[in-house]
Amino acid sequence: MEQVDWGRIPGPRWYFPGAAQAAMEALARSVSAPQAARALADLRYTVTNDHAGTLYPAAVPATSVFLKAIDERPGPPRQEALNTLLDWWGWFPEPGFEIYKDPLTGPVGLVEGIMSRVQDATDTLRRVADDPSGGGGHRPGAKMLLARLSEGWSEAGG
Repeated sequence: MEQVDWGRIPGPRWYFPGAAQAAMEALARSVSAPQAARALADLRYTVTNDHAGTLYPAAVPATSVFLKAIDERPGPPRQEALNTLLDWWGWFPEPGFEIYKDPLTGPVGLVEGIMSRVQDATDTLRRVADDPSGGGGHRPGAKMLLARLSEGWSEAGG
């Protein structure tokens, strides 16, 4: 997974890169599924304005974190990651922060950057959608995310 310098990613005055880094450190240190799910929730709330339904540029690299959790962390962390990406679908970039400056590929629109990362994880999402482990409670979310990817991104209210 890419190393993210959260402090180099611009955002509105209520984006706190240190909180994103702290969430990542908590995720790395987590020894239980509830701890990992909490760290993922903390990351989610650091890279978005949940009340307004807007995404900050840091949501693009955070998408990779959520996709990795979907792939590698069954149970509550997987569900938290799926719920996050499903909730984000249709949100819009925070005004004035519509571009993510990817250190490898250059500037990309936020929506394009998120969709590209989800598209790249299609095989993982299909595998998770077919995985009956843990009672299969994650399967509907994975299937819905795949369906939304096929439908495209339609901003909420648009």
